[in-house]
Amino acid sequence: MDFSLLERLSNAFGISGREDEVREIVKEELKGLCDEVWVDNLGSVIGHRKGSPPRLVLDAHIDEVGFMVNHIDKEGFVRVLPVGGVDQRVFYAQRVKIFGRKLIKGVVGSTPPHLTRGQQSELGRVPEIEDCFIDTGLPRDVVLKNVRVGDYVGFDSHFFDNGESLFGKAFDDRIGVFAMIEGLKAAKESSADLYLVGAVQEEIGVRGASASAFSVAPDLAIALEGTIANDCPGVPQEKRLARHGLGPELRIMDRTMLADRDLVDYISTLGDKRGIPYQLIVKKAGSTDARAYQIARAGVKAAAISCPVRYIHSPVGIARQADVAATVSLVTAVIEEIGEMRLDLHSK
Repeated sequence: MDFSLLERLSNAFGISGREDEVREIVKEELKGLCDEVWVDNLGSVIGHRKGSPPRLVLDAHIDEVGFMVNHIDKEGFVRVLPVGGVDQRVFYAQRVKIFGRKLIKGVVGSTPPHLTRGQQSELGRVPEIEDCFIDTGLPRDVVLKNVRVGDYVGFDSHFFDNGESLFGKAFDDRIGVFAMIEGLKAAKESSADLYLVGAVQEEIGVRGASASAFSVAPDLAIALEGTIANDCPGVPQEKRLARHGLGPELRIMDRTMLADRDLVDYISTLGDKRGIPYQLIVKKAGSTDARAYQIARAGVKAAAISCPVRYIHSPVGIARQADVAATVSLVTAVIEEIGEMRLDLHSK
């Protein structure tokens, strides 16, 4: 499979509220695949491929976690707050980019450990994001000329692969975006009235999907995601969620949603029929745009298909090529066959 589109998506800047660069990529890709493409008032890009009922939404959010400048001190050090959920443990000492009047690179600093040795309260403590600062190595006047409160800051990392796995930032949810687009490209036909939504601001409260759920009013909604793979040393077998090498996750329950079981069962039968690996997951963690669709208007049958990614919301995530390819194949199967699913849709 050609992962060049995923590389472009991963490297693009698109922190919540400033998804312009990613949105343009998605718009251009959808223009050749849909009958119409538009951007709604919140900034989500929506493509429509006309067809017969049911009305199906495939949703993949285009934003990523990051940071926003909230203070610049008298020496030119930059302080930030997180935009979305970022663990403080992945912040310290990272290379970052400040998207100001011009792009400025820097490194995250904190009180040097040499100066805290012997202080019992500091032993093993990871500094809070708010206690760190960004050091650009530039004079204060240069920083003030180019950086303002409200500017965005992102991790300075780039996509690469080793032949088996893919490495890059923002796989939550650029992998979902990739699967949505590539799945549509591979589909021989559409068995539904199909809407493709590249939703904004998922990382700060599924805001884009909440708006598109009302404007599109689907019968069925499937969120396409990059999800937590925690098959790592130190995690007991019974606490491991999605794992590398077993295909996409079909989510039955997470922190905010109980998926429609008929829809999950139907997607699993498609996987079985086509020989596409998948893993059924029940967990108390995580959330997707599916929850916004599920409770919109009179309610929507919703589910989530998610590709396992180690180290999401960090500078570099890892995904298996085979899992990404299986996710694309399952999305293709859904597009081609979802119209065959028996639906009991109540009037809205």
